[in-house]
Amino acid sequence: MRRRSFLNRSLLAALGTAAAAAPAAADMLSTWIPDGVPGYGAAPGVTVASRLHPEQMSLGLRLDSFQIWPRLDQGFGYTSNVQAGTRQLGSWQIVTTPTLIINSDWSRNAFGAALSAQNMHYLSAPGQDWTNATVSAGGRIDLGADQVTLAASHLSLHEDRDRIDNLPTDQPVAFQVDDARVSYTLTRGRWSIIPSLQAARWSYGDATIQNAPADQSYRDRLVGEGAVTLRYEWAPLRNLLFVVRALGQDYLHMPFGQPTPNSAGYQMLGGFNYDANAVWHWRVLVGGEVRQFTASAYPQQNTLIADAAVTWSPTGLTTVGFTLDRETADAAQEGVSGLTYTAARLSIDHEILRNLVFRASAVLQQADFFQGGSQRGSTVGAALTWVMNRSLRLSLTYDQTDLQAVHGTTLPGYSGGLGLLTVRIGL
Repeated sequence: MRRRSFLNRSLLAALGTAAAAAPAAADMLSTWIPDGVPGYGAAPGVTVASRLHPEQMSLGLRLDSFQIWPRLDQGFGYTSNVQAGTRQLGSWQIVTTPTLIINSDWSRNAFGAALSAQNMHYLSAPGQDWTNATVSAGGRIDLGADQVTLAASHLSLHEDRDRIDNLPTDQPVAFQVDDARVSYTLTRGRWSIIPSLQAARWSYGDATIQNAPADQSYRDRLVGEGAVTLRYEWAPLRNLLFVVRALGQDYLHMPFGQPTPNSAGYQMLGGFNYDANAVWHWRVLVGGEVRQFTASAYPQQNTLIADAAVTWSPTGLTTVGFTLDRETADAAQEGVSGLTYTAARLSIDHEILRNLVFRASAVLQQADFFQGGSQRGSTVGAALTWVMNRSLRLSLTYDQTDLQAVHGTTLPGYSGGLGLLTVRIGL
């Protein structure tokens, strides 16, 4: 999982409401929250991997007007590098992920909640073990053609070793996020306007680097954003989009004598969302961001930002997807006010059989730090998923990740592969 700026990636969650086509993982927080919670993510463009086969879906449990889906993912595999940095330490690992999702079954309005946990146990390096947990809930209120969405989450997580802008800590760094958001969709004919507000608190636990204490409290912060999205639907599933946003962040525990990276940012983006008969799907958003810092030591940053994606389904059995992202993000390094993150992703999904799907993917990414220096990374992966029945599926995945500091930074490199066999049991 790559670390992204909550402030900048949350834009696509709002666009998902506006265009009904943004990917579920568009908002960084949504990557840790299972589908089904209103306010987090949106339905993805239909691909071979994401389209629904009713006969393969779990039936769940019914409680009055609510549907409950419990599931357990049990994985066993091998990673070639548990540690930060290029010094390799391989280990077999056991990954246990229980999840409980609750959704309403109402004709109007909606409620959803999700509880999940993930425990990672390394057999050869138990000191690197970690456990994540998330709880989230959201609701949608229908007011005629308009909608109000409210959502909140608490996440207790750990930073991945293979993420860009990684720190050479002895163990994964624990952090927590408390998030709340509200949006209102006002629809009049072909026009929709969606004002939204979000607020979150990020807090980090203790860490050590080469057994020396490395206080991470300088990363604790409050972040907030207000946005207005304007949509014009010139044809079904074809929309023009315009977005303006104001962003702010306040760091809570800066070391004495160090300039604060507190900042205010302003974004404007425009683009379109276009679905061409289920064969091609385009989403293009391009704009700019101005980020102004409270401390004069950090100069103003003017950044070209963009989010573009194309999905091509040449046949009913194959889907090719490509995305290109450019955005700003908060930096993990002390004394660095932020970075510009650029990533290109290519994925191919192929349905070998109706219940057997293959995926191949490749990602190139780069972080350019505001104070100089950069870091590059690449990930290639493959996955094979076999849906055995409604309640049981088996997945085999492999991912290889490599990171390297290009120049002007002391960030560690990383090289590691992870092979994992996972069984999912769901009611």
